[in-house]
Amino acid sequence: MKRALLIVLILSATFVACTAKRTVVNALNIYIVSKEPGDGLHEANFPAFPKLGYMADKPDLTISELEGVSFGVGRPMPKPDGGYGPTEDKLSLELRLTAKDAEQVNKLTAAHVGARLLLLLNNEPLVALEIRTPSVGQSMFLTNLPRRVDTPKVKTKLETLVHKQAQTKRDTHT
Repeated sequence: MKRALLIVLILSATFVACTAKRTVVNALNIYIVSKEPGDGLHEANFPAFPKLGYMADKPDLTISELEGVSFGVGRPMPKPDGGYGPTEDKLSLELRLTAKDAEQVNKLTAAHVGARLLLLLNNEPLVALEIRTPSVGQSMFLTNLPRRVDTPKVKTKLETLVHKQAQTKRDTHT
């Protein structure tokens, strides 16, 4: 009996350890990339964005919850019943941030106009944009994503951040 219990405990511990290794935590990390080297910065060099500039080891902001994710709006196309209507642009995404994250993105972009904003999903670079003006509002638009980016797959990964928030809200109301 003791031997059977020991075997069950060992198998349970092994299962838990294997499951923990497979857990993927989706996180959207924002880095400010400087054009010049500085203290605590290292070269930002990705195959998709070679010699981008200099970035810190840790993100300037991590977004772990989104209010929504959708494909961007494309050019209006004729509708079957007449008139024109918007279409989905499968090469762009709209990320709807929480009010708290939107405020932080606004402050971050306002303080770094002229630098680059690097957006990484699970340490994979999505876009590197020059900050021309501070971010405004709760929507972040990622347009003209490179063709190498599997936009539907990225959208699915980002949707897990939306579901995480929805699950947290359901748990707090029960």
